[in-house]
Amino acid sequence: MNNRVDIVKLTSAEISSLWATYINDSVVICLITHFLETYTDPEIVPILEETLNIARKHLNTTEQIFLKEKIAVPEGFKVEKHVFPEAPKLFSDMFYMQYIHEMCRVGIASHTAGFTTSAREDIRKMYKDFVDDASNLYNDVVNHMQEKGIFVRMPYMTYPSQIDFMKKENFLTGWFGRRRPLLGIEVTHLMINSIQNELGRATCVGFSQVAQEQEIRDYFLRGKHLCKHILNSIHDVLVESDVPDAMSWDQSVTNSTVAPFSDQLMLFIVGIFSNLGILTYGAGLSATMRRDISAMYANFIIKAGAFGEDGLELMIERGWMEQPPIFEDRDRLAKRE
Repeated sequence: MNNRVDIVKLTSAEISSLWATYINDSVVICLITHFLETYTDPEIVPILEETLNIARKHLNTTEQIFLKEKIAVPEGFKVEKHVFPEAPKLFSDMFYMQYIHEMCRVGIASHTAGFTTSAREDIRKMYKDFVDDASNLYNDVVNHMQEKGIFVRMPYMTYPSQIDFMKKENFLTGWFGRRRPLLGIEVTHLMINSIQNELGRATCVGFSQVAQEQEIRDYFLRGKHLCKHILNSIHDVLVESDVPDAMSWDQSVTNSTVAPFSDQLMLFIVGIFSNLGILTYGAGLSATMRRDISAMYANFIIKAGAFGEDGLELMIERGWMEQPPIFEDRDRLAKRE
């Protein structure tokens, strides 16, 4: 089997997944390094250390594959360059737990995608192990948050007592008149997007206080206002159906104005939130059966896409954006350019 792996080259999907895994784990290592330097509740230390150990393990595993395949190892984000030691605490311990919870949720999804798009057995085994690591950490974080009383549960609903079928076309409407109550699946996606935007808003609030460049501070403030707009829109839809909204995370930001991270790392993190937003809005769009909510999600995607593109331009202008694996430009090669 080992000889077979040695002669089977990695596919474009495998290379791209490995590259993204390496970059994302380098970001996690930077974040958790600061979290471990600034925590106040010793009970969260085991989870912080477990997160850091998993991220280091995943980064080292992917790096070894790059070296074995003679593929350039990405630069990623190094602690010594992007984390400023002895910086004051910018976010609360509650924020740290919510952040790790979100990282686990995204990690499970991305590692599963890496598993299902990989052909080589060793890469599939690796991603299966990564899914297990992220799932175990997710369980630990959820248990801890529930013990602390800070875990946001999805809303409860009345148990269905009988089978029913849609009888009217206006089940899909939502523009005028009385709208039907929300489906359970619609509430699930609205809540996921609400929680994610609360976390994004708190992140932008904190980063806007500490970024060194004024243009970047303004960008983070714009992100805060965008998250607020999306949260208000989701809130209105939930309230109309008497569904409780998610909690606010504004109290998780301290009054520090000293940066714990480089502007480059903070811009990249906010870019991750923009990309995640587009993914989760798309998932919500695919699950809703009300036209007004579909239009709302489509509007979110447009605004998040424009915001993310502007952030990407800021990074490219400063030479901060590492290029993902790309196919050869055959026309350029033919012209010897």
